[in-house]
Amino acid sequence: MLNTDILLTLKINNQLFADAKRITLLKAIYQMGSLSQAARSIGISYKSAWDAINDINTLSEKPFVQTLTGGKGGGGATLSPYGIRFVEMYDLLTKMQTNAFNILSDETLPLNDILKVAAKVSLQSSARNQFYGVITSININEVAGFITVLLQDKQTEMTAYITHSSIERLNLMIGKEVILFVKAPQIELLDHADCNHYLTHVDSFVRSKHWGELTLSLASGINIYASRAIEDFKQLTIEHGSPLSIYINPENIIVATIV
Repeated sequence: MLNTDILLTLKINNQLFADAKRITLLKAIYQMGSLSQAARSIGISYKSAWDAINDINTLSEKPFVQTLTGGKGGGGATLSPYGIRFVEMYDLLTKMQTNAFNILSDETLPLNDILKVAAKVSLQSSARNQFYGVITSININEVAGFITVLLQDKQTEMTAYITHSSIERLNLMIGKEVILFVKAPQIELLDHADCNHYLTHVDSFVRSKHWGELTLSLASGINIYASRAIEDFKQLTIEHGSPLSIYINPENIIVATIV
């Protein structure tokens, strides 16, 4: 992985509003409660610090720094709640930029797909199984129902249970991209006549005294992870490449998207 140093610069009306140096100054003010001490700690003059804060406060719709004139060392200063939130947002954007650059080497990820990029850059989940796809049908009444999603392999369909309120809140519609999350212990190792029944092949099997985890694959290459108590595997033939039928309950699928 490349050792990148990405510096975010924000301008308002073509004037410098915030950059890494100004964010460092804001953080120092928050920690020390003094503009002069903050300036000294980061190696700039008091005038340079005052000019920077004056520019920020002038360009911003709300003040970032509130100062108290007079007093030893040039008076006190504090960040407003709005200023604190902005610093947090700046750090978040910087982290997302860095993560975005780090996925450049992942040639399997299309960079023109905003949902996949956003998930890779900023979305972390405890669910091992994350499936990308497009909604192909919605069957729902006043309370709840099901959506069917064509997964990223363009051939596998997966059905998820969802409430009417979630349909509205996520603004779901046919053709919209979604991510489906399923925890590994919720993958059922059995045949089922209902939807979400898949024939997979075993790629690997990792076990401990009490727990085991399977890495499975569909014929199209999509990986599925299944984990459970080791006793549940005893009646199964588990070897590399051996076939295994699985079932995913639509009620165990979490649906996410960019609203």
